[in-house]
Amino acid sequence: MINAVLAGDRVRLRPVRAEDEAALQAVFSDPSVAVWWGDPARSVRDALNPDEGESGFVIEAGGEPIGFIQCVEETDPTYLHAGIDLAVRADRQGQGFGPEAIRVLARHLFTERGHHRLTIDPSAGNRHAIEAYRRVGFQTVGVMRRYEHGPTGEWRDGLLMDLLEGELT
Repeated sequence: MINAVLAGDRVRLRPVRAEDEAALQAVFSDPSVAVWWGDPARSVRDALNPDEGESGFVIEAGGEPIGFIQCVEETDPTYLHAGIDLAVRADRQGQGFGPEAIRVLARHLFTERGHHRLTIDPSAGNRHAIEAYRRVGFQTVGVMRRYEHGPTGEWRDGLLMDLLEGELT
């Protein structure tokens, strides 16, 4: 688990705390987030209670919570890598905060945690997220067919993307 506060030019990533429940509820209840993340109550619960190897951060801009970013680390030396997931409120999307948060966390995972590769697996229909990931250097690996259940129960394809150390833009 990463307990450090990570900072960029405009964003600060700080570890999730119990008192972040209301801020997380605002992020995960945003319709532009819930359509991809599903049940807001479950997302908040998961963010407040990370599994082994997971680290979650509140994304702050100007001291205000605007989103959530998490990583899951595989520490087995044979497969050393990490996965990232991101959610930003609609009123802060399209302003570069998501890509900056990804860069900040990715840089930390590469330089401080020793990972050589990062993965992300957005829904193949989530154009905004895919564009944010591409802006920082993630490349498409392939489509995972019928990868996840959407909020209304339909199966959606996932897009597997990765970023190797040295490709971060």
